[in-house]
Amino acid sequence: MIAVSANRNKVAKNKTILIHIILGVVVFYFIFHPITMVLYWYEFNKEPITTKSFFEVLSHRTLHSFSYKMLNMSLAFIIMGGAIGAVFGMYRIKTKKLNKHLSLLKKDLINLINQGENQFLEFKSSIRFDYQLKKVNVDLETVIAKTIVGFMNAKGGKLIIGINDKGQVLGLENDYNTLKLKNIDGFEQKIYQIISKFIGKEYCAYITVFFQEIEKNSICIVDVEKTKEPAYVITGSNTTFYLRTGNSTRPLSIKEAIHFINMEREI
Repeated sequence: MIAVSANRNKVAKNKTILIHIILGVVVFYFIFHPITMVLYWYEFNKEPITTKSFFEVLSHRTLHSFSYKMLNMSLAFIIMGGAIGAVFGMYRIKTKKLNKHLSLLKKDLINLINQGENQFLEFKSSIRFDYQLKKVNVDLETVIAKTIVGFMNAKGGKLIIGINDKGQVLGLENDYNTLKLKNIDGFEQKIYQIISKFIGKEYCAYITVFFQEIEKNSICIVDVEKTKEPAYVITGSNTTFYLRTGNSTRPLSIKEAIHFINMEREI
């Protein structure tokens, strides 16, 4: 069922991108291309322009833009339209996904927290501020990376930051004060920096970061997707495979990791 759902999501995403590519091609080829031809004529025309001459040129230039002589320019507009359409399609997918998450969280976030940690949910008090030591502890960044990798290698999940293990809302203010940019933007940047540093820049595409307020405190939700390829935490010369099992994230030995990866590929 999980594989079927994943395939459906993939098909839906590809369909959205394809539709936007087609729309981009249509707009650029049938609208922008002829308009460019008319503007080009207007720029270099030295004769007086009348309403009649303008519409004659408009008609002629529009038809000429679709002629074989304009093939190279036509291809250029088609490529530009397709590329821009693809970008808008991916942006549409990202925005739709984010709006869906925000809608769900507004309704269910409190219930989600009350359920406690499980296979798909983890709480972290902070990413840098150590509540026990009462100061910055950069080692906590590695803990965040381990949790994210664990979700990536399992079935995905949500990491909620600003809440302790007991479900108590702590907020993000103490973390803000450890950052150069002491606000939500700085916090989000730090999340992506942690992923880039300990996991890899390419894995940033598998998370969505957003924020909500509970009891007048901001909390951060990191929604993690399952990755196509295994993800690892890299610290110095060590590369470790982590897996989310139950309500905890644990490292696997090389033998265990290979066995798990092979099992996943057989599914």
